[in-house]
Amino acid sequence: MAGIVLCGRFEIDEQRSCRHIPFDVPEGVDRFRIVVSYNDPVSSDPRLTNGNTLDIGLFDDRGIAAGGPGFRGWSGSNKLDLTIGTGWSTPPYRAGKPDAGIWHLLLGAYKIGPRGLDFTAEITFNHGVVAGYNETLPAIASIRRRPVPACAEHGWYRGDLHAHTIFSDGSAAPVELAIHAIEAGLDFYGITDHNRAQAPVGFAPSGDGWPILVPGVEVTTYAGHFNVWGTDTWYDFRNPSEAGVRAAVDAAVADGGLVAMNHPKPFGPEWELPNVTGFHAVEAWNGWWSRLNHVSLRQWDARLQRGERIVGICGSDVHQPDLVGDPDNPFSPVRIGWPTLWVRPDGELSPGTILDAIRAGRCFMTESPAGPQLYLDRTGTEIRSRAVGAAGNTMVLVGPGGAIHATALAGDDVSVTLPIDEVSDMMTAAAAHYVRAQIQDATGVIRALSNPLWLDDWTTAGTAKS
Repeated sequence: MAGIVLCGRFEIDEQRSCRHIPFDVPEGVDRFRIVVSYNDPVSSDPRLTNGNTLDIGLFDDRGIAAGGPGFRGWSGSNKLDLTIGTGWSTPPYRAGKPDAGIWHLLLGAYKIGPRGLDFTAEITFNHGVVAGYNETLPAIASIRRRPVPACAEHGWYRGDLHAHTIFSDGSAAPVELAIHAIEAGLDFYGITDHNRAQAPVGFAPSGDGWPILVPGVEVTTYAGHFNVWGTDTWYDFRNPSEAGVRAAVDAAVADGGLVAMNHPKPFGPEWELPNVTGFHAVEAWNGWWSRLNHVSLRQWDARLQRGERIVGICGSDVHQPDLVGDPDNPFSPVRIGWPTLWVRPDGELSPGTILDAIRAGRCFMTESPAGPQLYLDRTGTEIRSRAVGAAGNTMVLVGPGGAIHATALAGDDVSVTLPIDEVSDMMTAAAAHYVRAQIQDATGVIRALSNPLWLDDWTTAGTAKS
């Protein structure tokens, strides 16, 4: 069966635009291969310039509509050689018989160098034999769980909701990521592959002591990234304009998803659309703290100061869990669980109760599964903050105007209480009344962050507003 060759060019002014290239799949095809090549390739790393980075996706004969069934997958710039087959497709593409009709190769010109971007896509029908891949599930008893300190307070669990697998640009299969989550001492983990066309449920183990999987998707646009958990669909990433991204966020919210703005910091890549709102959470901590996370923290604080009740969360964004990096080297590969999100769900641990706890702000962030632990709550007429496993550090209470109170931690379990009325009186001129806590070391490096307590909900300590 004759193949197809598609050729084209992106000019410099078409950088960060997408193009759908139609091609015809004839009758009698049960698999086909696409091989893409282009000039002057460079990595997708936002620090690299003067070359080309081409992203790749695919839509089948059911069309290219946003959220529609025609989306077969998106591999970004990670794969230039892919197979679509009846029984197996190259991850992250969905398997299934290639029905005859007009398909579309999606090409996104993330970077265009000074010579422009010339591309060629060669499509071969019914080529060779597709081997697929095998995943062996080990006995869970054979996996060594990292010993981590017990939760100092009842009902808390630790996890990492931002991670990638071979179903986008990660190196680990879902089973392998689950094993790494156990070895790190996590109770739950998330898989948030970029613009995925299929949820990871069914590809990862469950039950029998395996950590809870919270499936998600990282909607990866050219104007910034956001995560969605709690839905089973894809959201349009092809239009990086303010209107296009707002429509995608609104669609995820309407579907009942928990939506979080990701890594709003330089080289995150950063979030470029400050007028797009509707997020439930912001990723205030992504990877090693030294990876410019002070910028993300400042972005979160600015939203809190405006009165936005947006929850702070964290995630490792791990792509290569087999590589062991060093937190003192910000350029080294991150580990799963660095940082760790701690949540206190109502009832049994499940994807739903984890997401509900985050929505309610019942979560805090620490540098690793080992802690240090940081609890902040209201007890009667007082605010109580508790640091566990942080001797030699400082616990700071922060309000809309900055630091309110600081305590040198002389021991490994230190609690501080302050009257709510006294704290609230410090904020009379602020647009929003809240307090959050953080633990920092002697050099100012953040080791833990709490979510805020909103004092606006109380006219006087212990009395709810009507």
